[in-house]
Amino acid sequence: MNEETKPKKPIWKKWWLWIGIILVIIIIASSGGENGKKSEESQMPFSQQEITETSVRNAVENLSGVSVDIKGNITKVELFGSVATPESKTVHIYYKPSSWDAKHAMTTAIHTAIETMEALFKNPNVEEVVMWQQGDFTDTYGNTNVETAIRITMDKETADKIASWDTIDERAWADEQTFFDLAELQYVHPALQKDL
Repeated sequence: MNEETKPKKPIWKKWWLWIGIILVIIIIASSGGENGKKSEESQMPFSQQEITETSVRNAVENLSGVSVDIKGNITKVELFGSVATPESKTVHIYYKPSSWDAKHAMTTAIHTAIETMEALFKNPNVEEVVMWQQGDFTDTYGNTNVETAIRITMDKETADKIASWDTIDERAWADEQTFFDLAELQYVHPALQKDL
């Protein structure tokens, strides 16, 4: 029996190879477009960026100053939009700094809030900022839990009236109450309140 064998086609002539190559090119092209857009947006100032958890973290993570303790301490960022204006956001930042005592916790909360709010309110779509300073609290039974130590809230209407955040920061060093008078809502954990 003499069978004729067909010569094998070279791999580059196979139809399935070309389909695979086209799919890979499409996937690379579509993912490259998104990455390009994201990297362009991250290079824009926060005031021009879409408000996302990442853009908020990037805007505040490296803030510094005396008694500003947010770098590396953000535990959570939450964003809430409104049905009427979905691009407008309320930003909640939870952070857990290292505080020595009630006075230090209060000073850190105020100056961290001032710096953070100044940075975030530069974006016209930030409607409200809520700063949740957290701390470890031990109950009478010896159980330690992370709880809200101090909460400071400010809305855009109030922030827009501030002519100089530096002046607000300087006044807060002399009298912390001057900043709390600007905040719409405040909370101080009872364990801290008794030591202030």
